[in-house]
Amino acid sequence: MTALGKIAAFLLLAGQIMLAAPAAAEDVDLELVLAVDGSGSVNEQEFGLQLGGIAAAFRSPRIQRAVALGPLRKIAVALMVWSDAAFPKVHTKWYVIDSPASAETFARVVETFYPRTGRNQGQGGGGTGIGSGVAFALEMLKTNNITGTRRVIDVSGDGIETEPWYGKAVIMPQAKLMAAALQVTINGLAILADFPNLDAYYRDNVITGNGAFVMQAADFVDFEEAIKEKLYREILVVIGSAEPETKYRPAMLSRDLIYRRSQQRSAQASDGGESDG
Repeated sequence: MTALGKIAAFLLLAGQIMLAAPAAAEDVDLELVLAVDGSGSVNEQEFGLQLGGIAAAFRSPRIQRAVALGPLRKIAVALMVWSDAAFPKVHTKWYVIDSPASAETFARVVETFYPRTGRNQGQGGGGTGIGSGVAFALEMLKTNNITGTRRVIDVSGDGIETEPWYGKAVIMPQAKLMAAALQVTINGLAILADFPNLDAYYRDNVITGNGAFVMQAADFVDFEEAIKEKLYREILVVIGSAEPETKYRPAMLSRDLIYRRSQQRSAQASDGGESDG
């Protein structure tokens, strides 16, 4: 083989190796799975309110500024809907949020995810398989080819874990050990519509990991406000350079939100539905 031929062969081989090599993992400040309750206790309207609240949160300039204040100025996020332990989980692909435009893209995916899940055609429902949902979220984190400073699963739901009828189901005690082994934090957003003390259950049985916390929403209508506060804390307080007045926002803040909303409802009822805004 001539010298020119050897060079050509080398370049061809090098090109093949480059094509075969996996893409480099993307570095982000936070990998976040939004694990949303789609079990039988959640009706279509309530399910839609969860997705609408998440979409509104990512459109919030406050959340977008929080992302920009992180060391790498970007996070990776995916939505996953869990329900009965025996039922399939449905999820989006991973989205890197690094600008208002990318945040808007994810918001549109989330708010249009409802009809594409088949939720209104019977998908989801059944029991409350929180542990099975967490186990699925852990697999999503393990296989996303993204490297985050922190990895978090954000579980939102309106009930306690039900006893699985599916023999191979992962339950929360197992899921917490799995998350701890992978150094993944599980945070909770307890929707108190059916279980007034669900936040205590989440605190004792769901959350785990460094800096894990629980926030609350009074009901599904309050979910939007609560998820905005929760995302702000997850994105900014943990990994970013927080604004001084909000750096250590307490975990129980949503209790104040619940109180304010109840006061607003009482005022609206006494005024015949009018509000001073």
